[in-house]
Amino acid sequence: MTNPFQVLGVPETADDGEIKKAYLSKVREFPPDRAPQRFQAVRHAFEAIGTHRDRLRYRLFHAEPPELSELLDTPSQKAGARRPSLEQLQRALAATLTGKVD
Repeated sequence: MTNPFQVLGVPETADDGEIKKAYLSKVREFPPDRAPQRFQAVRHAFEAIGTHRDRLRYRLFHAEPPELSELLDTPSQKAGARRPSLEQLQRALAATLTGKVD
């Protein structure tokens, strides 16, 4: 399946208004009497992502699964920075003041 965002030339973060504007622009560029195949592609793309609900449905059921490299390049949300506990802070402060390092 062709990516409807690419067919319409809009980013995946586009809202309803941007998508409709892009759709109308593409319809003027590829009218059904001169470019029927391109017009069909544009129409199908708009039907797939025309509303917020359609975009959610597309992302859930039609989006391609991410490549392994994309998953590896994406930082894990669980591996983010965490606050040290009170005990860790006290040990670090004591080690700094006494000059002893664990």
